[in-house]
Amino acid sequence: MGRNLTLRLPEDLVRRAQEEALRRGKSLNAFVEALLREAVGGEEGEALARQLSWMRRGLYRTGGEPLPPREERHARGA
Repeated sequence: MGRNLTLRLPEDLVRRAQEEALRRGKSLNAFVEALLREAVGGEEGEALARQLSWMRRGLYRTGGEPLPPREERHARGA
């Protein structure tokens, strides 16, 4: 169960945050929670950062080229 928290923020900031949350298909609460998790890190933040890093550089470092067919990747030497 979460903990309730009261914040005092400028009206225009809250409105813009609500609009951004809506664009992302999230509630304002879920949007703020995601931002806080990203800001403070932790296991979930580190895992997400690792996944994004792999996506950016490519897990197999193929230089943007598709992987060879499965048969070639798993070919056994004769």
